[in-house]
Amino acid sequence: MNRAASIALFEEHTRHLSGDLVEIRKWRVFSRTFPLLDVAFEAEGRRPLRVQMNCEDWNELPPSITLLAIAGEILAKAPTGPPGIFHQGPHPITNKPFVCMAGSREYHTHSSHISDSWENYKLRSGYDLGGILTRIWSGWLKSTP
Repeated sequence: MNRAASIALFEEHTRHLSGDLVEIRKWRVFSRTFPLLDVAFEAEGRRPLRVQMNCEDWNELPPSITLLAIAGEILAKAPTGPPGIFHQGPHPITNKPFVCMAGSREYHTHSSHISDSWENYKLRSGYDLGGILTRIWSGWLKSTP
């Protein structure tokens, strides 16, 4: 992927991650500077979750997603409970818990999903960076607090 095109697409897909949207959802944006989108989810009665999306080669490749504690440490254990998008792992490449859903690099590189190509999703509605982040946030809200 052309780096300039990747940066432009990243900027287009992240420009709305400010103001009312993040306030209503109680998101905290740590970074939205290419190639990193780093956002924390917070809600009363829940342990915060920070999601760091490495978007190098966006959208030729889906983002690589790291699950973090609010202070930035890599989580040793992913959130649990439905809908099951968080996998305790370890992922065979990263050796960490991971987001196991279409749209994450870890999903598409896992041996269980190798045949489910990113090409099948990358132009679909909801698979831009904001859509992927929203799906993770929705899963987190449904997980065990």
